[in-house]
Amino acid sequence: MAKQDLEQLIQGRDLNELVAEFRAKTTGQHSPALQRLINRIRSEPMTGKLALLCTKPHEEWRLVQMNGRGKPMTLLGGIYHDLNDAEWAIFKLRMKRHFDIDLQD
Repeated sequence: MAKQDLEQLIQGRDLNELVAEFRAKTTGQHSPALQRLINRIRSEPMTGKLALLCTKPHEEWRLVQMNGRGKPMTLLGGIYHDLNDAEWAIFKLRMKRHFDIDLQD
């Protein structure tokens, strides 16, 4: 997706402000511009889609890539014990994939 598409998606909002908003609250309700951005980066075909896999309920999450129906997922990285950290990690990967934007911690 092109930078022009990103600008249209966030409708004049400052990207850094939206990233800060997400960083402060990774789940729940977001501003309309941030929600549009989240919806776009989450909407991918199942094959190749990035996701979080909960490996221990409320305790542990892993980054995975979906490989299609009936095929095993590919583990991508570390183990997260905080859902906010896991959500932030996948948000960064998705922003890189969709807009070629490297977000820093």
